[in-house]
Amino acid sequence: MGPKAAVFCHNGLGDGIVSLVLPNNLQLNGWTVDTYQNTLVDMQSWFPQLPLLKYPEPEAVHNILSNYDWFFVFQNDTSPFVQKLIQEGKRRFPEQVKVIYIYPSKHIVNEPYYSDAQIDPSLPVAENMRLFCEKLLHLPKITKSNGMLPPAELVYKKHTKRIVIHPTSSREGKNWPRDKYVKLALHLRNQGYEPMFIADPDWSVQGLESKLFPDLEKLATYLYESSYLIGNDSGLGHLASSLGIPTLTLSRRKTLANLWAPSFHANIVVTPSSWIPNIRGFRLRDRHWKKFISVNKVCRGFQKLAKISQS
Repeated sequence: MGPKAAVFCHNGLGDGIVSLVLPNNLQLNGWTVDTYQNTLVDMQSWFPQLPLLKYPEPEAVHNILSNYDWFFVFQNDTSPFVQKLIQEGKRRFPEQVKVIYIYPSKHIVNEPYYSDAQIDPSLPVAENMRLFCEKLLHLPKITKSNGMLPPAELVYKKHTKRIVIHPTSSREGKNWPRDKYVKLALHLRNQGYEPMFIADPDWSVQGLESKLFPDLEKLATYLYESSYLIGNDSGLGHLASSLGIPTLTLSRRKTLANLWAPSFHANIVVTPSSWIPNIRGFRLRDRHWKKFISVNKVCRGFQKLAKISQS
């Protein structure tokens, strides 16, 4: 039997989806792995080979350090448990505790444990996890998959014209404007598609429809039987991509998109033109990115995505 490992992922949906590439690779190579991630525990049946557990309390650090051979910890400055685990773990087992920083910055190399994982911000997180397993852990069997397996009774892309549109995210600053999303949805409907907003009922305007789901599993089921997802930089894009659904992502900056864009399946990222100044102190492109992404530009991006996914 191989080593016993604990993997502590970020608790956001998208962070968790891409982080699971790491424990999936460990499991594939005969390791016994427990993965701690609060959001995805409700989808345990979709990850049959990966035990998913909720985060322990900070006082459980001592017991955690006594129960595993290896520890993989995604850095999180706001989590008392993570900070205590890193501090005590690095003191007791400096080589067995690996800290993983996911920052879209060149300054990541200044972090104290950067050499543990050597994340490349120019590559998607899922690819970074694959390379970490290959180049640093030297695992013989390597995959970019996170181990997600939809229930067998579901029909992949059952609704060939349905486009899921997710117009919200964890922060308002990441959201493309409402009026532009509505214009986009009306255009897609005129093209014969069936746009569906995953949002509050007040998005049901001009004959457009919106829908919310009582839990993550029902949302994943709906996504799996749809054909495309369009949305802001958010966890839903990673979930759709992991399910093999082509995605179009709207993002304010290419450097962010390089690291965080969905990468399990076909994806197009739409960002403001690099010709727009983004000088430090002014950040014109960052501050006004919503104005610089037009409806027509997103429509062109979707046409490209549809062509790629159908080839």
